[in-house]
Amino acid sequence: MTRELKHLDVPGLHAIMDGYYAFQFLYAAVEFDLFTLLGKDGLTREEIIERLQIAEHPARILLLGCVSLGLIRKEGSRYICSEVAAATLTADSPWDQRSLVRFGHEISYRPMWWFCEALRKGTNEGLREFAGTSPTLYGRLATNPAAERIFHEMMGTVTTIVAERFVEVADMSKGGRLLDVGGGAATNAIALARRWPALEVTIFDLPSVSASAQEAIEAAGLRGRVGTMSGDCFVDEFPTCDCLLFAHFLEIWSAEQIRELLVKAHRALVPGGKIYLIDLFQEDDETGPASAAIASAYLLTLATGGGMAYTLNEYSHWLRDAGFSVLRRMPLSAAHGLIIAIRDGNLGQSSP
Repeated sequence: MTRELKHLDVPGLHAIMDGYYAFQFLYAAVEFDLFTLLGKDGLTREEIIERLQIAEHPARILLLGCVSLGLIRKEGSRYICSEVAAATLTADSPWDQRSLVRFGHEISYRPMWWFCEALRKGTNEGLREFAGTSPTLYGRLATNPAAERIFHEMMGTVTTIVAERFVEVADMSKGGRLLDVGGGAATNAIALARRWPALEVTIFDLPSVSASAQEAIEAAGLRGRVGTMSGDCFVDEFPTCDCLLFAHFLEIWSAEQIRELLVKAHRALVPGGKIYLIDLFQEDDETGPASAAIASAYLLTLATGGGMAYTLNEYSHWLRDAGFSVLRRMPLSAAHGLIIAIRDGNLGQSSP
């Protein structure tokens, strides 16, 4: 079904043109922790200047930008945090998304300057902004601990939002062995282990990531039920498992690589084992949403040069070709969806 497309007017066009300024106002406010500082009652400009330790002239510019963008509002002489900023951009907010802003500034902002060149060459030209020789962002982050931490903080925020819904709709009460491929900092693994006590989870990821995941597992008190296994998903075989999770992972790769990983997953799963795919999907008619377009631009320009937000129909076809039967397709958030499929047949037994 074709979705209703947003009408673009001239002011909207100018907002796109000036979007990079808007982001820098947002990042500066987050970097100064302005929204937490304002609290519930707000502050005067003089109080803000004193707390931030910046001069009046730049403070006026920062406040003008934040008010004009709707991030804060001005009531008399006081500046008040907007409802959406209070809910998402403060230290005590229930849905703290400051890590996404930091990721945008530190990881993806400068590389996206290379987007047009990435379109011309069909590869991740923005990767030149990071030192190293690995052909993917993830390989280069492994040698940059500070940037890798920012990346995983962002992914932890995104995963937490989706994991709350996922652990409720995926019935794993029978337990068994779950393999979380590309499981990152263990956000999904910890949530699943807490929700389903009979489940044993193994995170399969790069060595540097596995070390961070192990710290999170220890902090959660789940050592013995959640473990890690270091490896390369395109080189090493997956261990035998009863169910397998690809969360925010397959979208990273090209269609050919996804097919290879699904066949490998089929080999690892026991007969009747289930595979769970969580990704950011685009509409089947390829009209949106904007979040899918943004993620696709990032995946092309920086992450791997081969990934994008694919459609649910594409994943369904690839799963069937790999020897799975699709059981369920459903949304988990405004941007993310879930596909559950079951291993059948012997198609996945052949070499990829």
